Amino acid sequence: MPNLFVLDLNSKSTKTSWLELRPYQSFQDDWHLKKILPKVNDVAFFFYRKQDRTRIIIRTNDSEKSLFAKIDQIEAIEIPEPRFVFSHVKRLKLKRHYAVPIVLQEQRSQLYNVLEQIHKKECLVACYAKKDPYGAASVWSWISSKESKSDQGKRIGPQLQNFIQIAKQKAKDAEFYQCEIIFGVQDKKNFDLLKMTVPEGISRTKTISQKKFSLRKRCNVQNKFSFTTFHPKKPIISSKTFPILSGTELLSIVSLPENVTRLRISLGSYVPYSQGPQQSIKDADI
Repeated sequence: MPNLFVLDLNSKSTKTSWLELRPYQSFQDDWHLKKILPKVNDVAFFFYRKQDRTRIIIRTNDSEKSLFAKIDQIEAIEIPEPRFVFSHVKRLKLKRHYAVPIVLQEQRSQLYNVLEQIHKKECLVACYAKKDPYGAASVWSWISSKESKSDQGKRIGPQLQNFIQIAKQKAKDAEFYQCEIIFGVQDKKNFDLLKMTVPEGISRTKTISQKKFSLRKRCNVQNKFSFTTFHPKKPIISSKTFPILSGTELLSIVSLPENVTRLRISLGSYVPYSQGPQQSIKDADI
């Protein structure tokens, strides 16, 4: 399938690139993505579980793909556009207004440990992120609207006061993104497990219809969700639960595995300096 072209925030047409990140067996994450995400305008992460193995796949573009290739102890391999087809698909929404953070500081995702619990079933956690230059302003706008009620003599309850204070912490973050987190499964039972891969504040789900009405056939026909071409887009009509996430929040969803020694994950090739290329390492020690 030919590569697609996407539009970045500077309105430049750039070629889509697909990378698979394969950690070496000695890999240990030191929050590598924390240095990369601020330099990225539009990226999608796909954590794909199939045949009891997890793959980390990234959709990026030619101008930004080198950022991922420089991650220490990771082999970044260019791959053809993958094919993700699932019987059941759900989109995640925030439980509260996007100004209220789902985390206050970076925390390790349980993503990889949860995927290890899924056996002989295919599933996908997809996270799309597009930089939002107005994210901080949107958060401050919400804060101002709530604080103005106090100025008008209205009482603000303790819970709202707390939300305002932690929203101010979020508003100080340097980066913001319009995000979408979407799950794909073949077995509906796995939705509950996948919800454990993200912070609790973004665990509301909404089913994405996989059918559309055909005027020609005058009935509903299959319309599988296109994971590889989808891009996040802020609703025209403002939605308070649309995920506008800070860099801190995003990093808590897409962080790399802290340690791969007990994970069944696609690993990179080990190349000793003295002997040249060797065979790929198939599995980490279990």
